[in-house]
Amino acid sequence: MSNEELRQSLSELRAELERLKAEEAAVQKKLDALIGGIETRLETPDDIAHHHSLVQDLRQSTLQLEVSHPRATAILNQIMAALGNMGT
Repeated sequence: MSNEELRQSLSELRAELERLKAEEAAVQKKLDALIGGIETRLETPDDIAHHHSLVQDLRQSTLQLEVSHPRATAILNQIMAALGNMGT
């Protein structure tokens, strides 16, 4: 997945966030933080420590979202695969 495709996945994830209900503010906050982390990863590709931490956070969030938000989970899985291909 290219950086452009990764950015497109981030756009899709942002659109999915907009569809979340207002009472799910905690989920939205976590996903916003993950999006920020992914954007930081794109800007600083040599920061391996951040990369590993980000991938771990993505995995944990994906498990939490799997049942309640399958679309967001699918997008996060795409992003995790792309990050896995980008770094060590």
